[in-house]
Amino acid sequence: MGTRIRMFAAVAAMTAGVLGGAAATPASAAQTPASYASLAPQDETVVDVTSANYDQVMEMSKTKPVVLDFYASWCGPCQKMAPYLEKYHAADGGKWIWAKVDLSEQGQNKDIADKYGIEYIPTLIDISAGQEKGSRVVGFDEGSGPDDLRTWLNNL
Repeated sequence: MGTRIRMFAAVAAMTAGVLGGAAATPASAAQTPASYASLAPQDETVVDVTSANYDQVMEMSKTKPVVLDFYASWCGPCQKMAPYLEKYHAADGGKWIWAKVDLSEQGQNKDIADKYGIEYIPTLIDISAGQEKGSRVVGFDEGSGPDDLRTWLNNL
């Protein structure tokens, strides 16, 4: 499997070099998981939410619970929570949709954040059948946070 991925990365790098002229991929980048992670088929239970696809995500909540995850790249507690969300999402086998709402830039996804009255990040909201179920997680404490998060996700 690893050989196929390296071969695919090499072909992609050569194609980029031919099509992009001076563009090149360092050999070390072709060997790292980060360089080919974006080439893998996207997990349909992990969605980056924007105004353009918000209604579609709400439709998805009619078949599976959706966890709206309001975060920002510069937010320390968000960065501490993310690996736990990733771990629990993988362990749950896609039983819920991880719908990430990025608030990193001024005004980014403000309409969605305003709809839910988001004042602090991280904030997780449980959505089912297009409606908030009334359950939220606000903030993240490394002490009790992982266990509290696991319990919250178990109750979706």
